[in-house]
Amino acid sequence: MIRKFNYTGRKKIKRSHVKIDILRDSNGRFFTASLQLTDMALPENAHIYVEAYHRTAYQRFDLGTVGERKIPEDSYLSNFRESTIPLFRVKVVDRSGIHGKILAAVDKLRPESIDDLPSGSQSLLFVEYGDLGNTVWQLDLEGDWPVLKLNRAVDEINLVASSDSHFLPLVYPEAFRQILTRILIEDQHADPECDDDWPSLWLKLACTLPEMPPPPQVKKADQQAWIDKAVEAFSLDHHLLDMYNRSIRDEK
Repeated sequence: MIRKFNYTGRKKIKRSHVKIDILRDSNGRFFTASLQLTDMALPENAHIYVEAYHRTAYQRFDLGTVGERKIPEDSYLSNFRESTIPLFRVKVVDRSGIHGKILAAVDKLRPESIDDLPSGSQSLLFVEYGDLGNTVWQLDLEGDWPVLKLNRAVDEINLVASSDSHFLPLVYPEAFRQILTRILIEDQHADPECDDDWPSLWLKLACTLPEMPPPPQVKKADQQAWIDKAVEAFSLDHHLLDMYNRSIRDEK
């Protein structure tokens, strides 16, 4: 069992204590942030920063101090393309010394809503559109969060990916399998309660499926069997086989 240890004394801000929303007006997209830090015993003069990032794009925003919050004068996400949904991190920094010391932080936060619509908090999978040549979709697990990449050259791919009864049963179980394989087999992360980063969240999701036990801690064969069981439970829980069969019948 692999656990993460904090050797710096840095506190971890609970994800449930941070709410990020992305909104839009005539000048473009901007974010709002709601933070709950009162139970963390942080110094009143410690500074709060929100950082938005996606691959090489980055912006940092000053939210004042723990004792005296402020709304940033400019919270527009001007460094990001319209099609990009950045991740966010929050840092509380002690700036009293020569070098700032991070006292508390939370990373890889996703916005809860985008343009007043839910961003898919029930889903742990980002969706991006790009040039994939002759490939319809790819799963990217090398970034800060799992991303389902869709080929923008496919006609109406956004509608297909969200509601097509052919696409969903064929793609999402395989994406689920690849993600669990990466977490459990490749990264050897088998503890759903380790933290609230994306590997643990995906394991927790799998464990909520009907008749799913906790993931095995050792033995690759047992872990592979657990992944197979999770994919089967996922497909059954979402009625994916019935969905696909109905779509075939409807075409006849």
